[in-house]
Amino acid sequence: MKKLLICLLTGVMLAGMASSASAHGGRGWYGGYGGWRGGWAPFAVGAVAGVAVTNAYYRPPRVYYTPQYVYPPQPQTAAYCPENGLYYPQTQACPSGWQRVAY
Repeated sequence: MKKLLICLLTGVMLAGMASSASAHGGRGWYGGYGGWRGGWAPFAVGAVAGVAVTNAYYRPPRVYYTPQYVYPPQPQTAAYCPENGLYYPQTQACPSGWQRVAY
């Protein structure tokens, strides 16, 4: 798509320059009323347009950085039954209630 846009803009600029250059008829670039009436303006417009198109076409893609979140490690805990003296996988029920124990 961008190549098509560049070709289209180049064609429009060349067509504009050709129509401006032949505005004086058969007198050419240097004859008649002091040369080509456009002067430096068409070249300046072409240069600015070329820089704008080139900058839009060849610009590197944006890089977005996401913040890196560092979470503190969570303490490992186990369920302990003080009545039985066993941990959760070894016993399934604890009448007095479970206690969380960090290990």
